Amino acid sequence: MPVARRFVADGLVSWQLEGLVDDATLCVSELAGNAALHSTATFMRVEMRRGRNAVRISVEDDGAAAMEALQPRPSFPDPEDPGDLVLADEATTGRGLAIVSILASDWGVDQTERGKRVWADIDDGTEGHGVRQPKTDADSEAAPVNDGLPARWVLVRLVGCPVRLSQRQDEHLDELIRELQLIDADRENPRSRLLALELQGLLSGPEHARHTGRRMAQQAAESGAEYVDVEMAMPPGFGAEVRKLDEAVKAADVLCEEMRLLTLASSAELRTFRAWMTAQITGQLERGAEPASWNDWGAEDA
Repeated sequence: MPVARRFVADGLVSWQLEGLVDDATLCVSELAGNAALHSTATFMRVEMRRGRNAVRISVEDDGAAAMEALQPRPSFPDPEDPGDLVLADEATTGRGLAIVSILASDWGVDQTERGKRVWADIDDGTEGHGVRQPKTDADSEAAPVNDGLPARWVLVRLVGCPVRLSQRQDEHLDELIRELQLIDADRENPRSRLLALELQGLLSGPEHARHTGRRMAQQAAESGAEYVDVEMAMPPGFGAEVRKLDEAVKAADVLCEEMRLLTLASSAELRTFRAWMTAQITGQLERGAEPASWNDWGAEDA
């Protein structure tokens, strides 16, 4: 969960709430880890909302998880020091959520149309308390919203993104990853092994953005839309990683064309789509360029 922790830490520093970083990053790690452990989600969304000397952190996913998986372990007074609390040592999960419930001034679970959202309020004046069960009222009062991003982060927009091509690009990456993971064990194929390691490393960085794009494309496809606007928050310096990923996929295409891989090489249309996506992300991140839709970019490129 490094990206989630960095997102939260960068946001708090930019909001001059450095005193909340330790508790907030620990909480987001536990919330995201719990979501990954107990659900079969296809996406995970981390969000922060700023209040006065406080922040609300939420982790949303579309996985199915029983409420038992969202119950923290109980606590009880330490017999040697009644002023301290001890977590019950039971053979169940929930220790992480117990930590969240202790650190947060309030926390809860909201049902959403596609799944659930678990949230925690962190402030600098939380008094000591034991482990508490999460609130489940979806109408509970939220912390004031602030639409700002962490310092130097950019909200990248892919305007008029073609849904079919976006999904095909995602499928192509999945196919490459599966095959390259198998090749990674083949020590007699050093060229493919090196590419496998490079691709896996590059894809671990933008995982949050990839999940966001995948989710929005899936929702658009389900509604029958041909195009969708995709928004992804990205950190500074991310443009270089996107370029490296593009070059790595091009290298994989060469292996495909040489029949060193079973995966088919990218089609001409898919390569054009990847060039558009790379240009949009790097241009907006590095030069503050205005987004150009897929159709407009294609007309200019022609």
